Amino acid sequence: MEKKSLKKSLRPTMTKFGKWLVLVLLAFILIWPLSAGLYWTVYKGYTLIDPTRFPQLDQNIADMLQETTPDAYQAKKGAALSASIRNRLAQEMNSPFGWSVNDLIISPTSWLDNRANRQRGTIFATRMLANFFSTNLAKYGNVDAENKDLKKARETYFAFTADSWWFPSTESQYKKGIALLKKYEADLLKGDAKAIFNMRTDDMYNLLKFIISNQFLDQPLGLLVQSNDEVPYSELDDRIYYTQGVILVLRDVLQTFVHLYPEIKEKGGKENINIAFRAMNQICTFDPLIVLRGSHDSITADHRGKMARYLISIRERINDLAQSIRR
Repeated sequence: MEKKSLKKSLRPTMTKFGKWLVLVLLAFILIWPLSAGLYWTVYKGYTLIDPTRFPQLDQNIADMLQETTPDAYQAKKGAALSASIRNRLAQEMNSPFGWSVNDLIISPTSWLDNRANRQRGTIFATRMLANFFSTNLAKYGNVDAENKDLKKARETYFAFTADSWWFPSTESQYKKGIALLKKYEADLLKGDAKAIFNMRTDDMYNLLKFIISNQFLDQPLGLLVQSNDEVPYSELDDRIYYTQGVILVLRDVLQTFVHLYPEIKEKGGKENINIAFRAMNQICTFDPLIVLRGSHDSITADHRGKMARYLISIRERINDLAQSIRR
């Protein structure tokens, strides 16, 4: 009996602290994948209501391009190009949660910062392209006056702040801007003398050069290539989705532009534009579950750097396309 007690006393025993430590480790091992799985399930459920990936050209643009062939008359081409500029902004306004940039903090949608930053990129690109269209393509020469509807849309309504909740609301201003573009398009199609569209070869070149300029694509590119140690972790996803918003607008416009003027491809730009569109599709479908900031030889992904590489590819291919027009 004494031998059995001696053997029992010699067995290693676990302290109370050790037991708790094991339980905590087991809980961590079990809870972490369960939490990740729950987050993934909730997020995927959310994306069924409010899409976060846009692999295909918007159906409105696809239908419009089917109706507007390259041999269409100039006014119809102008109306189509104008519609492609306003399309993405209208899609954001009519999305399941609407324009969320200006939602009050008491609203659950105010926490959806990815879509809010995508919308900020959308209005930036809409402003830039509407400005170029109005001041370069909607008149015969540089000294001609702008179309009054386009001028008011770009200077008053699209220039309005993105985060005004009331008096007036951002939504009301942007909708007025969209309505003025639609009015211009209707006037253009019915032959109104005050509605002009004039696309020359040098305008094609200038549009492409404007897209890759420091006024347009260089702006989101600067947000992506800034050094990691200069960017707070909380801003990484903001910059990624802002860029996505810019490219969603650009994809609509560039697809329309290339479709209406196939001579751009015929001058040696076919492969360049195809590669540019592939990179655009990569950006429009870029939606990591968690945005990481791996740097140098880190084993974690650098999502901002990956987005920058796509954007640089787009920029270089559009530049090559512009040069092929010049030749």
